[in-house]
Amino acid sequence: MLSGWIIILISIAYLLLLFAIAYYGDKTAKGQRWANHPLIYSLSLAVYCSSWTFYGAVGRASTTGWEFMATYVGPVIVFLLGWRMIEKIILVSKQQNITTIADFISSRYGKSQSLAVMVTVIAVLGTIPYIALQLKAVAISYNAIAPGATDALSKGSDTALFVTVLMAVFSILFGTRHIDATEHHPGLVLAVAFESVVKLTAFLAVGFFVVFYLFEGPTNMISAVSEQLQFNPNFQSPFGGSFLTETILACAAIICLPRQFHVTVVENTNPRSLLTARWLFPAYLILLGLFVLPIAVSGLDIFAGSNVDADVYVLMLPSVAGWEYLTIFAFIGGLSAATSMVIVASIALSTMVCNDIVMPMLLRIRWLKLSQSKDLGALLLRVRRITILALMLFAYFYYRVFGDHGPLASLACSLLWPPFNFFPQLSAASTGKKAIDMAFLQA
Repeated sequence: MLSGWIIILISIAYLLLLFAIAYYGDKTAKGQRWANHPLIYSLSLAVYCSSWTFYGAVGRASTTGWEFMATYVGPVIVFLLGWRMIEKIILVSKQQNITTIADFISSRYGKSQSLAVMVTVIAVLGTIPYIALQLKAVAISYNAIAPGATDALSKGSDTALFVTVLMAVFSILFGTRHIDATEHHPGLVLAVAFESVVKLTAFLAVGFFVVFYLFEGPTNMISAVSEQLQFNPNFQSPFGGSFLTETILACAAIICLPRQFHVTVVENTNPRSLLTARWLFPAYLILLGLFVLPIAVSGLDIFAGSNVDADVYVLMLPSVAGWEYLTIFAFIGGLSAATSMVIVASIALSTMVCNDIVMPMLLRIRWLKLSQSKDLGALLLRVRRITILALMLFAYFYYRVFGDHGPLASLACSLLWPPFNFFPQLSAASTGKKAIDMAFLQA
């Protein structure tokens, strides 16, 4: 069993490393050049792969079969076949000085302020469950590998609350150090790209461990997976269930998610970087999905009849084998997936709330005389920091009210449609809604 204090100290050290990378990217000319490189831009797009993808893909493969693939298929289709559309969105956004998806949508309708507010409200309400999901994932992964960690967190303490405060602090440090008219954060892009490499490397490491240690080679692995595909009823129909619906919605999510629009459009400094991203990002997703089935099948075999959650197979497989270093590396990979999503999403949302809701309201209050102020930078930063903190706290309470128990898949449905938890007779009518929720939350 791993020590809770060791896990916490390693996690904080890793987050400090990310901050150092972001600082280097913001403050040095070489760091800014690196952040503008097509390779770094392409890797930053993998903020799409949150802890739901890192942990939940294996969990869904174990319980629902092929539906997990929709997470990967949708974005691959868009970047292989629709990259010209993305390029046009980027060009239009640069011409119109677009800094958020609310700006982009409202600009298509005469820069309607009311439309921008509506988009912002919808984005906030839709992203809070996303953030809650990351808190849940980090909390259950910590509790899975350090179940008796009373030395790290006192008895009765709340792991999710600790994660909430930690992520809020680092989100503020990453995204609200200064105001930039273009909303470019080269340090953030560099840090997110680094996290993308970490989570991919961690997942591949667990995959190779499963194939060559647990299965003792590709031949046994292929045989076990084939047997599971043949006899497990979840794998009988590749296009059954909500697969097609989730794939279509994943195609939209790769552009419409606030965090995804931010890294794809707002942080883009050269549209030609898409020439690299259109093949590198799909390749990234394919590599990330390569070992989902082997890990899921191995977990189903080893933990059959136990109460081990399928969402933590990525952690528990190396843990039960005594590979503590690989377990910690896998935990850091999941932490990377969660923190990158939370940081970028909170920055994007705080910008939208600040620009489209709070500042217009404050400017209408005459006695504040903000319209006569020559420098509103300090006020903008305070508003964004308060917004980030509020978002994190809302996400925490949302998780506590609707998603404190059960696997990530059930949490995904319960977070957006809590009434169906209290009124079972409506559950049949909610099937389509749950499929839609799952498609957006799986990213």
